[in-house]
Amino acid sequence: TAAEHAHDGERRTAEALAAEERLAELLGLAAETRTGIPQPRRDTDREDPAAATGTSDGALTPEELDRFADELRELLDDTVTSAERQLFDLRTAAADDSRILGALGDGGLLPPGPDVLATVEFLGEHGVPALPGWRYLAQAVDPADHARVLATRPELVDGVIITDPDSHTRAREILGDAALLPRSAVAVGTAAALLAPSPAPGSGAGDVFLVPPNPAMHDEQAADEERHALRARAGERDEEIRTLAARLGKDRELAARLASWRTGCPAGRLVELARTAEEARAFAEETEAELTEARTLRAEADERAAEAVHLRDERQEAAQKARRAADALAGLAFRLRERAGWQVKVRELADEGAEAE
Repeated sequence: TAAEHAHDGERRTAEALAAEERLAELLGLAAETRTGIPQPRRDTDREDPAAATGTSDGALTPEELDRFADELRELLDDTVTSAERQLFDLRTAAADDSRILGALGDGGLLPPGPDVLATVEFLGEHGVPALPGWRYLAQAVDPADHARVLATRPELVDGVIITDPDSHTRAREILGDAALLPRSAVAVGTAAALLAPSPAPGSGAGDVFLVPPNPAMHDEQAADEERHALRARAGERDEEIRTLAARLGKDRELAARLASWRTGCPAGRLVELARTAEEARAFAEETEAELTEARTLRAEADERAAEAVHLRDERQEAAQKARRAADALAGLAFRLRERAGWQVKVRELADEGAEAE
């Protein structure tokens, strides 16, 4: 019937939704903190595990889905919102790590700035031996002293070091006439100035501090360790992002399916359809019984009608025989009446013949 078809269609849709393990998982998580929400059934009381069907895997029943659909929609909306926020945080952290990895480079030491390289190259063309401060720090200074040197003379570390002290004055004259016009402040000094001892405490140097520099500028090993740590962390985060994005996509799809189903099947409609289908089924069974009884009565009536037709045919045949017999008797009576007349006429003729003789 139409009621059964409608109920079967809605129930199939509800069963497909209720079979989603994510819904049972959400209800199981929410049942720990909220009252009135049943945990997914496990069918642990059954003796035959093979007989456990429907909810044996922890899935919901269509009736439970109909009862807690609104609660599940709220849980899914909260989960999607939380996952979107977490995904945004993860992607932001991934972008930060990517920026740091880009700053660290692919390996080895990073090159100094273009203004420093142009200054070193110009001095080299004029016969003044010089190195970028970062390169000199990495090659000629004990790694244990790097922090002290960076704190003491950060401008020279990021500048140019003249490796020949006697060329200091000449380098000043050359650069003064060169008009390189750098776009950043480039400090030039000797190696002795770079390695000078720290200023005495209280000299006012504490008013200036240094932003922690990139280790790839002066410590190749530290840069490699930082790169490896960042790449490992980025790999784990990427896997987490993929997993979270996949789960978020499924949750969005599930929320849309649940909302669409709830729109077409409001709360209690599934039970109402089941009741209507049951009433229609009972009415159909009753109607079928009445139809069977009517068919039986009709069969009996047809049988009696057949007997009546047979009896009528027999009576018609008997009547026809009687009519034929009556016709025959009427003909015989007519002939008998005619015979009597002919006999009288024969006697008359015999008498006339006798008279004539």
